[in-house]
Amino acid sequence: MRIKIILLITIVFSVVSLFLLSSSKEENHSKSVILIIGDGMGLPIISAYEYYKSEYQKNGFSNFEKFDGSFLVRTRSQDYVITDSAAAATAFATGKKVPNYQVGIIENGKRVPTIMDIAKEEGKSTGIVVECSLTHATPAAFYAFSKSRKDDQFIAQQLIYSNIDVAIGGGLKYFEPLLSNLQKQNYTIIKSEDELYQAIINKKNYEKLIAFTAPIHPPKYKERKIKLDRKVEYALKILEKNKNGFFLMVEASQIDWFAHDNKLMDEIDEMEDLDRLLGFIFNYKNSKKGNDILVLLLADHDCGGLTLVDYKAPYFTPEFKVNYSTTYHTAEHIVGFYSYNSLLKIKPIIDNTEIFQILCNYVKR
Repeated sequence: MRIKIILLITIVFSVVSLFLLSSSKEENHSKSVILIIGDGMGLPIISAYEYYKSEYQKNGFSNFEKFDGSFLVRTRSQDYVITDSAAAATAFATGKKVPNYQVGIIENGKRVPTIMDIAKEEGKSTGIVVECSLTHATPAAFYAFSKSRKDDQFIAQQLIYSNIDVAIGGGLKYFEPLLSNLQKQNYTIIKSEDELYQAIINKKNYEKLIAFTAPIHPPKYKERKIKLDRKVEYALKILEKNKNGFFLMVEASQIDWFAHDNKLMDEIDEMEDLDRLLGFIFNYKNSKKGNDILVLLLADHDCGGLTLVDYKAPYFTPEFKVNYSTTYHTAEHIVGFYSYNSLLKIKPIIDNTEIFQILCNYVKR
């Protein structure tokens, strides 16, 4: 009798172990990535926004502090010490250095696969949400190739071959000749921010979506009807239906634009939009306890050469004195942040091409 009981316990233990192993493998296969790029977001604007939020708005510090760790990233392109967004995004997307103003890369007559392509090969859904045209430098690097980032029409033509499941951003002007072909690929097309707003309010559920929020670029933060967090939330409703997980690239695009213009408060507004997004992302991540989601936030480069110089100010206000040293990008390292459910080892300083390898290693697990 005792032998039978021991045998029964052994069988039950073996079955449970196999089930747990199978579940573990399935869970690993469902790993997802949310890559967030703050275009032009150097350390100084992070500092300025934190002071502004905590001391002027009296609303505590930013959601940046919720990340598990941080690191520095070298940003140079193939041909210049100071990179542009196209070369920087291509380094993230492909792991390859390219000259400034080039998006994507061709080797042996073929486009080098991006991290989006690799995620798709792993059975994951893919998405892009940006506050610029979908043909702009950063999003383009994840699905297209062009020697010139300015060739919007040529870049737009390549989205149909990318098999991206969700794309939300501006640029309707460049895609209008392609809409019928995109619809034949089972994309639902939304042509305005108002139409997208109605889809969100009415909880429309699509399988594949391209939503245009502007003819070219969306307006700045305070003029946008739908903030970045709501757009990402809507994209995730579509992407998360895939049991194999997803890869979503989000760009807070206009931080960079107001750094070029040396407009501190507009830059801080765009940082507020990003901070709202981070608050949503961490709540979303915490609600998905069964899923493994890597959240990676970084800039592509610094812009403007901002310094905070008002040594006589007792508090940070919109009148705080600052200096901008340039209206273009700088060569400073940028800060990357990561949030991960278990230990993720990233060296203190890495090259921007190493971001691709970090993502690739994670997606392929």
